[in-house]
Amino acid sequence: MSRISLIQYVKKQNRRLIFPWMGTIGLRLTGYRLYDVYNSPKKQLEVAIAMDEKFQADFIYPMDDGLLFCEAMKLPLLKHNYDFPSVIDNPVKSREQLLRMVVPDPYHNKRMVTNLKSLKLLASHFTKPLGVILQGPFTLAVEMVGAMDICRSIIKQPSFIEEVLKFTYQTVNRYAQACVDAGVQLVSFSEPSGVILSPHVYEQLVCFNLKKLYHSLNAWKVLHVCGNTNHLLDKMLTTEVEGISLDQLMDLPTIAAKVPENIVLIGNVDPIEVLMLMKPEEVRETTLNLLRKMKSFSNYILSFGCTCAPDTPIDNICAFMEAGRTNNVDL
Repeated sequence: MSRISLIQYVKKQNRRLIFPWMGTIGLRLTGYRLYDVYNSPKKQLEVAIAMDEKFQADFIYPMDDGLLFCEAMKLPLLKHNYDFPSVIDNPVKSREQLLRMVVPDPYHNKRMVTNLKSLKLLASHFTKPLGVILQGPFTLAVEMVGAMDICRSIIKQPSFIEEVLKFTYQTVNRYAQACVDAGVQLVSFSEPSGVILSPHVYEQLVCFNLKKLYHSLNAWKVLHVCGNTNHLLDKMLTTEVEGISLDQLMDLPTIAAKVPENIVLIGNVDPIEVLMLMKPEEVRETTLNLLRKMKSFSNYILSFGCTCAPDTPIDNICAFMEAGRTNNVDL
């Protein structure tokens, strides 16, 4: 794919772009259950069309499949009908257990094959850029090993953690490359688990692999991190990233002054306190207030601080989108 950079794309538009993380909201628009959609490219397309018609965001993305890697590796999951699955056990506690794991092949693993077919279908249907959100290598390692055990192993068994991260990097990289080949134009890696690390360790265990991923991907490269990342921001900006998506805990106008103009800043309306719990008129005014503060930053895309909850009122999302389309001159 011959492409311009993400910042070039953003600045080519004659208005501010909006890229909200919608979670499983599309299920409510179609009546489908989560795995109905995961297992059917046709239903993925129906959901994407319904989402696009209802909210008219500036990017297209399939139903988030954040635990695809975990499922492909057969980690035990608690599956829900209308919300994302969750890992219920972290079975990789030793090198011997790791060696029994196999890096999933995107072109032979059934779940990955189906998802790639869905991505190809969406890419062929829409003219808007198609994006995906994938777990980053460190966060995937935490799912495999467990948060407490990975923290202990970083200190007591660093060589084991190094092997785990080699495995997760290969897993993420192979599938991310397959997504781009399927027509994906934006790849966002989610690394929320990285907030537990010091800047020095974060650079070694998170940034190192992100740099390799971003360097090899011919797509727009975004990093999303939940939580307070003030202590990590400088490191995050060294990863060849093209866009940084930040949690609602971060003061976006203050952060924006520190982010280089060639990196797009994405965020960060609160998905719980604002989108889920406020009334539509309050959502609208909160969103407009953020836009007023970000008015002078041309490298900004409006979004949520994280994916919205499954029971977020549809009217609230519509209020957010309406506010997002307000012209700068009218703020």
